[in-house]
Amino acid sequence: MFAMLKALNILKRQYNLEVDAVLTDNGAEFGSGPATKNKKEHPFERLLLEMSIRHRYTGPYRPQTNGKVERFRRTLNEDFIEGALYENLDDLRNELLGFLVYYNEHRPHSAIGNITPIKMLNM
Repeated sequence: MFAMLKALNILKRQYNLEVDAVLTDNGAEFGSGPATKNKKEHPFERLLLEMSIRHRYTGPYRPQTNGKVERFRRTLNEDFIEGALYENLDDLRNELLGFLVYYNEHRPHSAIGNITPIKMLNM
């Protein structure tokens, strides 16, 4: 829940983006599954409810529904994680932040016409 709140704040502060819907898989951490009896009491669901953000779920066992996230995870693994060594957790966090800035603001993406995501947002 706190990671989501932080992400929403960054999107608003840095990119002036308002989120009206979130798509997640059916994990218990997102308020789904048999362990969740009352969604209003689940921290993630409660956050979305309080912020008037719709929660949509991918179909069970359908990772292709969330293809952009799956592709990002592959790129993150190939370009950032494989073969990398970090001194400590703070070093990893700093390097990850730098990678995310590069990925979103400097790296062209073939799926959006070889422009950067930030340029796509500003069109």
